[in-house]
Amino acid sequence: MKLMIIHPLPSRKNARADQIAKYLSKLGHEVHLILWDVPYPTSLFFKNFFSSLRYKKYMKEGVIIYKTRRLPFFFPAINNPWFQNQIKNIFHENNIDLIISQSFINETCPPFNLPFVYDLMDEHEAYAKIYGSFLYKKAFKILQVHETVENQIKKAKKVIVVSEMLKEYATKFNSKCYKIPNGVDSWALKNKFKRKKYNFGKHSLVYVSGFDYWAQLPQLIHTIAEIKKDIPDIKLILVGDGYQIPEGKKIVKELNLEENVIFFGQINDRKELFEIINSCDVCLNLSEKNKIRDSASPIKVFEYSALGKPIISAKLTEVESLKFPNIIFYKENNNTSLVEAIKKAFKKKVNQNKIKKLISRYTWENIAKEFEKIILGCIK
Repeated sequence: MKLMIIHPLPSRKNARADQIAKYLSKLGHEVHLILWDVPYPTSLFFKNFFSSLRYKKYMKEGVIIYKTRRLPFFFPAINNPWFQNQIKNIFHENNIDLIISQSFINETCPPFNLPFVYDLMDEHEAYAKIYGSFLYKKAFKILQVHETVENQIKKAKKVIVVSEMLKEYATKFNSKCYKIPNGVDSWALKNKFKRKKYNFGKHSLVYVSGFDYWAQLPQLIHTIAEIKKDIPDIKLILVGDGYQIPEGKKIVKELNLEENVIFFGQINDRKELFEIINSCDVCLNLSEKNKIRDSASPIKVFEYSALGKPIISAKLTEVESLKFPNIIFYKENNNTSLVEAIKKAFKKKVNQNKIKKLISRYTWENIAKEFEKIILGCIK
């Protein structure tokens, strides 16, 4: 089968589209992955601005990748027909059988006269409603996020979602709806990681995140200051970047926690990331509880579990539905509950064989096989 995957944003390492593309390719399918640039972050503005207008085609891990042309910022009247024309050309030139769309903006949705499956990964509209500034909400209206998502659900041959909440929403418009969550790299599950690469001490917590508005990093750092009274050698390992990092660094300095909190920044090397997680005792999945977070399928939970680690998590609907025995839930916005959960997690013994057996069904190889079963039924 020849497949085209439309990724909604510039590719990030280990994103769902990248993993599905790679493993569908390994299953013997010809996969074409569509990407484009945006002029963000600010530090890369000029570089990304001009690269947005350039076309590029290359091969990576068996996947044919296209960096399509797109005007930066919001020009739907130009970008939508321009993007769709590029998609049509790639589709027909390569005799593509089916498109898998993950797009949620009108500038980059697939032409509706071509066969496609819609992969709904997030509650896209909720982000603007909950966290968006006036300009951000305005941009979402210009890009017609609500209409674009709804129309793709209605017109798709089949719809794939990552959570029960999204399935409940999508089924209103398309009865052919299937849930396939996110997954984990199988090599991380198979690797024994017998030796800890880093020595963070006996009481270390690791938090891997994009540290967006919901990540609760400031509250967590204050919690570390409180726990330090009872556990002086506690270490908090933070991996990732995001909006809350500058504020977090400021609080660490104010509370004199420089010896207790380590900022690793963004780690792009997957092996190195797992080495850091493996060197820690407890993993964190903190979050506000809202429509965005409840409808998500957090990759970090699968990755933490693949290493057999105890996890402290907010009571998010999709995370609770996994019923993983290594997860300890705390009450959102309740510092006492979080402190108790951390102390409990340090003492928790995880049956690694049991959790690894549970997590084995969520390898990206198995996720790709589930995709394959669903999309094969779309080809006549």
